Amino acid sequence: MKVLRDHLGLIAAAASAFLLSASPGFGQDAPVPCSAFARHAYGDWKVLAPVVLSLDGRLLAPTVGTTFFAGSMVNGLKMSEVLDRRCGTGRPALSTVRYRAKY
Repeated sequence: MKVLRDHLGLIAAAASAFLLSASPGFGQDAPVPCSAFARHAYGDWKVLAPVVLSLDGRLLAPTVGTTFFAGSMVNGLKMSEVLDRRCGTGRPALSTVRYRAKY
């Protein structure tokens, strides 16, 4: 009986080590699935598909249809800058017309 318990403990420890090593560690970022985002001509980014992001040790799951406006902050991150860096600014812009008020 003790041998069986020892084997089960060893299997559980090995499985835990494997699963924990498969995901990004604290402070490591997972790749951003750029196909889930579209960039507006003004530098804003729109979420097109369900996605979970691991950025700076934080998980972020924006809702489809969310727009990250240029310069705005979400959970302490400037998402438009993060997406510009990770996905590039050369992505085709959405063909929507948007008006900005001039102050």
